[in-house]
Amino acid sequence: MRLRLALLAALLAAAATAQAARAAEPSPALNQVIKDAQKEGRLDLSWLPSFFGADGVAELVKGMNATFGTNLAYSFTPDPGSVPRNLNKILVAAQAHQPSPSDVFIGTTNHVLIMEKRQAAIPVDWTALLPGRITDKMVEASNLAVRIYTTLPGGIIYNTKLAPERPQTLADLLKPEWKGKIATNPYAASFDNLASDDFWGPDKTLDFAQKFSKQIGGLIGCPDVERVASGEFIAFAMACSGREWVKLKREGAPLDMAVPKDYAAQRYYYLMIPKNASHPNAGKLFVAYALTSAGQKIIWNHDDYDLHTFPDSGMAQVMAGYEKEGVKFKELSVTWLEKQKDLRTLQERIIKILRGS
Repeated sequence: MRLRLALLAALLAAAATAQAARAAEPSPALNQVIKDAQKEGRLDLSWLPSFFGADGVAELVKGMNATFGTNLAYSFTPDPGSVPRNLNKILVAAQAHQPSPSDVFIGTTNHVLIMEKRQAAIPVDWTALLPGRITDKMVEASNLAVRIYTTLPGGIIYNTKLAPERPQTLADLLKPEWKGKIATNPYAASFDNLASDDFWGPDKTLDFAQKFSKQIGGLIGCPDVERVASGEFIAFAMACSGREWVKLKREGAPLDMAVPKDYAAQRYYYLMIPKNASHPNAGKLFVAYALTSAGQKIIWNHDDYDLHTFPDSGMAQVMAGYEKEGVKFKELSVTWLEKQKDLRTLQERIIKILRGS
């Protein structure tokens, strides 16, 4: 009896090992991309240094080569400035029939729509590369873009020692005790989405912007939240991505972020392959690795972001914490943005209001 049980256990273990090995084998589509990427021989990347950082990119490429058995050389050229500027360089190069400055583009919903409208990216059967890991829901804009991580725009970053309370809503910031002590960004980030009919609508948002403009004490960029940590301001609203403060807090800064219950949004950053990429298959392979469990862990360790829909996601835990406070997130996808009308014009009006012009 013991011998039979031992034999059965051995057979089950062997079957499990074989199943795991099959699961680890690249799909036919990924196998083809690996072969084609190896022929291309290298990968050229260029974007804002805040995305993964040079060390994070190096770690991702190293993991990609080790996982897929490639030996691709790579270059990473940090391009400070803004995502629109990075995008414009890709579009100008395409118009001039020149190679893209990057084999992969990273951007938000707005940038995905621009790439789609200008026909500046190539469609990819992303789900075929990592079946079961990359799902249909993660892929948007007719297979041009795949989600890489989740952000929580519109949050209120505040100094936990100096703020009069933990704000619960954007309307809380209109209370007298906040007057003159709040910073906001000069580009009215998130005000455009707030003005959609799914949230406040144009009239209520414009009214809030007028009142809010009298509460703010200065305009700062989204990465400049150390000025809240120092006490120069006691709060910053609305945050661009919702995770700008985390590294400072880890270093001991008195910072936290509240997701306002009257504007709780989740957005995504996406990866795309420019139509004029010099090494499109190497770009696809980089994207595929970035979406593996190992790749997502690297991104989380460097940027404090990952895709919340993965079961091993850090952002899923972050969002669950806010949901326990009664926050209910609305997804602002590419599909959602396509249905909106004239939000950019409203945002431009709000920019003038916040700047006092």
